[in-house]
Amino acid sequence: MNAFEMELKKILSQSKEAAHTTYVGRAAYIQVAPELRAKLEFVSLNIANQYNALKLTVLNRIDGAVDINILRFGDLLGKKMVSNPNFSDGVIPHLWDDYGKVSWYVYQPEQADYKLLAGDVDEYLQIFQNQEEVQENIPQMC
Repeated sequence: MNAFEMELKKILSQSKEAAHTTYVGRAAYIQVAPELRAKLEFVSLNIANQYNALKLTVLNRIDGAVDINILRFGDLLGKKMVSNPNFSDGVIPHLWDDYGKVSWYVYQPEQADYKLLAGDVDEYLQIFQNQEEVQENIPQMC
């Protein structure tokens, strides 16, 4: 399992959709509805080899892409303060591919960060689920 898959697993292990996920290469595929799959992958938006966002693509098995959304770590997680004196203003979390060695640059996300990302993924995927399925996943008050 490569580093991208491991990081996707850390995010999706916090997701309601964890059981419906398959990992292939640098992507995770999530069954959203019988005819829909979502592809989740890290993307680099401005600097090569710095993966600072998650790209979600909802795919219809026959017709292809239905919708695409980009979740930027800067928007979701914000700038994180670190003890490294070279980053006194903090750093926006991103994965860095340093000649094949992939790891988080300076800031290592915490469990709460992974949970926040998973929550946003779940929220987005609910848009494409059948409403009956969504209602079944909502906890009932006793």
